[in-house]
Amino acid sequence: MTQPALAVRRESFPLLDDVIVLTDIAMASNRPERIVPALVAALQGALANIGTLPSWLLATDADAPVRRELYRSPQFGYQIVAITWATGQGSSVHDHADTWGVEAVLRGQLEVLDYRIADRQGALTELHPADHRPLPAGSVIGLLPPHDLHSCRNAGARATAVTLHIYGTRLDRVTRYTHVEEALYRAEQVRLVSV
Repeated sequence: MTQPALAVRRESFPLLDDVIVLTDIAMASNRPERIVPALVAALQGALANIGTLPSWLLATDADAPVRRELYRSPQFGYQIVAITWATGQGSSVHDHADTWGVEAVLRGQLEVLDYRIADRQGALTELHPADHRPLPAGSVIGLLPPHDLHSCRNAGARATAVTLHIYGTRLDRVTRYTHVEEALYRAEQVRLVSV
Protein backbone atom coordinates (compact mmCIF):
# COMPACT_ATOMS: atom_id res chain seq x y z
CA MET A 1 0.00 0.00 0.00
CA THR A 2 1.43 3.39 -0.93
CA GLN A 3 1.49 6.35 1.43
CA PRO A 4 -0.50 9.47 0.44
CA ALA A 5 1.64 12.28 -0.94
CA LEU A 6 2.60 15.02 1.48
CA ALA A 7 1.69 18.58 0.60
CA VAL A 8 5.22 19.96 0.75
CA ARG A 9 5.43 23.14 -1.32
CA ARG A 10 9.13 23.86 -0.90
CA GLU A 11 12.23 21.84 -0.32
CA SER A 12 12.38 20.59 3.22
CA PHE A 13 14.84 21.54 5.96
CA PRO A 14 15.71 19.59 9.13
CA LEU A 15 13.56 21.64 11.53
CA LEU A 16 10.45 21.04 9.39
CA ASP A 17 10.86 17.28 9.72
CA ASP A 18 11.08 17.66 13.52
CA VAL A 19 8.02 19.92 13.62
CA ILE A 20 5.96 17.38 11.67
CA VAL A 21 6.89 14.60 14.10
CA LEU A 22 6.18 16.78 17.15
CA THR A 23 2.83 17.89 15.74
CA ASP A 24 1.79 14.32 14.90
CA ILE A 25 2.55 13.33 18.51
CA ALA A 26 0.60 16.30 19.93
CA MET A 27 -2.40 15.53 17.70
CA ALA A 28 -2.89 12.23 19.55
CA SER A 29 -4.67 14.10 22.38
CA ASN A 30 -7.34 15.17 19.84
CA ARG A 31 -8.29 18.26 21.91
CA PRO A 32 -7.04 21.76 21.01
CA GLU A 33 -6.72 22.78 24.66
CA ARG A 34 -4.14 19.98 25.04
CA ILE A 35 -2.57 20.09 21.57
CA VAL A 36 -1.61 23.77 21.72
CA PRO A 37 0.29 23.76 25.07
CA ALA A 38 2.00 20.47 24.14
CA LEU A 39 3.18 21.96 20.84
CA VAL A 40 4.32 25.21 22.45
CA ALA A 41 6.48 23.27 24.93
CA ALA A 42 7.83 20.87 22.29
CA LEU A 43 8.70 23.65 19.83
CA GLN A 44 10.53 25.70 22.46
CA GLY A 45 12.90 22.77 22.87
CA ALA A 46 13.21 22.13 19.13
CA LEU A 47 14.05 25.75 18.31
CA ALA A 48 17.23 25.54 20.36
CA ASN A 49 18.72 23.49 17.49
CA ILE A 50 17.35 25.43 14.54
CA GLY A 51 20.61 25.86 12.62
CA THR A 52 20.81 27.93 9.45
CA LEU A 53 17.60 28.59 7.54
CA PRO A 54 17.63 27.89 3.80
CA SER A 55 18.00 30.95 1.55
CA TRP A 56 14.60 30.39 -0.13
CA LEU A 57 12.93 30.87 3.26
CA LEU A 58 14.60 34.27 3.71
CA ALA A 59 13.38 35.74 0.39
CA THR A 60 11.07 38.71 0.97
CA ASP A 61 8.62 40.73 -1.11
CA ALA A 62 8.53 44.52 -0.81
CA ASP A 63 4.72 44.63 -0.95
CA ALA A 64 3.73 42.18 1.79
CA PRO A 65 4.97 39.35 4.02
CA VAL A 66 5.56 36.14 2.05
CA ARG A 67 3.39 33.19 3.12
CA ARG A 68 4.66 29.73 2.18
CA GLU A 69 2.72 26.55 2.85
CA LEU A 70 5.33 23.96 3.84
CA TYR A 71 3.20 20.95 4.72
CA ARG A 72 -0.36 19.73 5.11
CA SER A 73 -0.95 16.54 7.07
CA PRO A 74 -2.86 13.94 5.08
CA GLN A 75 -3.67 12.10 8.32
CA PHE A 76 -4.62 14.91 10.72
CA GLY A 77 -5.39 17.83 8.39
CA TYR A 78 -3.14 20.38 10.12
CA GLN A 79 -1.12 22.88 8.09
CA ILE A 80 2.41 24.25 8.54
CA VAL A 81 3.17 27.67 7.06
CA ALA A 82 6.25 29.89 7.12
CA ILE A 83 5.90 33.66 6.85
CA THR A 84 8.86 35.84 5.89
CA TRP A 85 8.59 39.46 7.02
CA ALA A 86 10.75 42.22 5.55
CA THR A 87 11.77 45.05 7.88
CA GLY A 88 8.72 46.95 9.11
CA GLN A 89 6.17 44.66 7.47
CA GLY A 90 3.11 43.64 9.42
CA SER A 91 -0.36 42.20 9.23
CA SER A 92 -3.68 43.85 9.83
CA VAL A 93 -5.75 42.77 12.82
CA HIS A 94 -7.08 39.32 11.95
CA ASP A 95 -8.52 36.12 13.42
CA HIS A 96 -7.69 32.51 12.58
CA ALA A 97 -11.07 31.31 11.30
CA ASP A 98 -11.96 29.31 14.41
CA THR A 99 -8.91 27.06 14.24
CA TRP A 100 -6.20 26.70 16.87
CA GLY A 101 -2.67 27.76 16.06
CA VAL A 102 0.91 27.86 17.26
CA GLU A 103 3.34 30.53 16.10
CA ALA A 104 7.13 30.36 16.51
CA VAL A 105 9.77 32.96 15.68
CA LEU A 106 12.60 31.26 13.78
CA ARG A 107 14.60 34.40 12.99
CA GLY A 108 14.40 38.08 13.91
CA GLN A 109 11.81 39.69 16.18
CA LEU A 110 8.06 39.75 15.91
CA GLU A 111 5.73 42.06 17.78
CA VAL A 112 2.21 40.76 18.44
CA LEU A 113 -0.63 42.97 19.59
CA ASP A 114 -3.65 40.99 20.84
CA TYR A 115 -7.15 42.46 20.61
CA ARG A 116 -10.50 41.77 22.26
CA ILE A 117 -13.93 42.49 20.80
CA ALA A 118 -15.69 45.02 23.03
CA ASP A 119 -18.87 45.54 21.04
CA ARG A 120 -20.49 45.19 17.62
CA GLN A 121 -22.20 48.22 16.12
CA GLY A 122 -23.91 47.24 12.89
CA ALA A 123 -21.22 46.57 10.30
CA LEU A 124 -18.50 47.83 12.65
CA THR A 125 -16.70 46.08 15.49
CA GLU A 126 -15.22 47.86 18.48
CA LEU A 127 -11.76 46.41 19.24
CA HIS A 128 -9.45 47.16 22.15
CA PRO A 129 -5.79 46.18 22.51
CA ALA A 130 -5.52 43.46 25.15
CA ASP A 131 -1.85 42.48 25.27
CA HIS A 132 1.43 43.47 23.66
CA ARG A 133 3.96 40.68 23.19
CA PRO A 134 7.48 41.27 21.87
CA LEU A 135 8.71 37.90 20.56
CA PRO A 136 12.44 37.43 19.96
CA ALA A 137 13.81 34.47 17.99
CA GLY A 138 12.99 31.21 19.79
CA SER A 139 9.64 32.46 21.13
CA VAL A 140 6.54 30.31 20.71
CA ILE A 141 2.92 31.29 21.39
CA GLY A 142 -0.36 29.39 21.20
CA LEU A 143 -3.71 30.59 19.88
CA LEU A 144 -7.06 29.17 20.94
CA PRO A 145 -10.25 30.72 19.56
CA PRO A 146 -11.96 32.93 20.51
CA HIS A 147 -8.75 34.48 21.92
CA ASP A 148 -6.88 34.56 18.61
CA LEU A 149 -7.45 38.10 17.34
CA HIS A 150 -4.16 39.93 16.77
CA SER A 151 -1.85 41.88 14.49
CA CYS A 152 1.81 41.06 13.92
CA ARG A 153 4.80 42.98 12.62
CA ASN A 154 8.52 42.57 12.15
CA ALA A 155 9.95 44.60 15.03
CA GLY A 156 13.54 44.36 13.84
CA ALA A 157 15.17 47.56 12.61
CA ARG A 158 17.24 45.87 9.90
CA ALA A 159 16.66 42.12 9.86
CA THR A 160 14.23 39.87 8.03
CA ALA A 161 11.99 37.90 10.40
CA VAL A 162 10.79 34.36 9.72
CA THR A 163 7.93 32.76 11.63
CA LEU A 164 6.56 29.22 11.58
CA HIS A 165 2.81 28.68 12.01
CA ILE A 166 0.95 25.45 12.68
CA TYR A 167 -2.83 25.56 12.24
CA GLY A 168 -5.29 22.83 13.25
CA THR A 169 -6.87 22.92 9.79
CA ARG A 170 -5.92 24.45 6.49
CA LEU A 171 -6.08 28.21 7.00
CA ASP A 172 -6.76 29.89 3.67
CA ARG A 173 -9.41 32.43 4.72
CA VAL A 174 -9.52 34.75 7.74
CA THR A 175 -11.46 37.75 8.94
CA ARG A 176 -9.42 40.94 8.61
CA TYR A 177 -10.36 44.03 10.60
CA THR A 178 -9.66 47.36 8.91
CA HIS A 179 -9.44 50.44 11.13
CA VAL A 180 -12.21 52.97 10.46
CA GLU A 181 -12.00 55.45 13.36
CA GLU A 182 -11.03 55.42 17.03
CA ALA A 183 -11.68 51.83 18.23
CA LEU A 184 -14.01 50.90 15.34
CA TYR A 185 -13.02 48.38 12.66
CA ARG A 186 -14.76 46.95 9.61
CA ALA A 187 -14.58 43.15 9.31
CA GLU A 188 -14.14 41.45 5.95
CA GLN A 189 -13.37 37.91 4.84
CA VAL A 190 -10.04 37.67 2.96
CA ARG A 191 -8.40 34.79 1.17
CA LEU A 192 -4.79 34.04 2.11
CA VAL A 193 -2.33 33.47 -0.71
CA SER A 194 0.73 31.24 -0.40
CA VAL A 195 3.65 31.15 -2.81
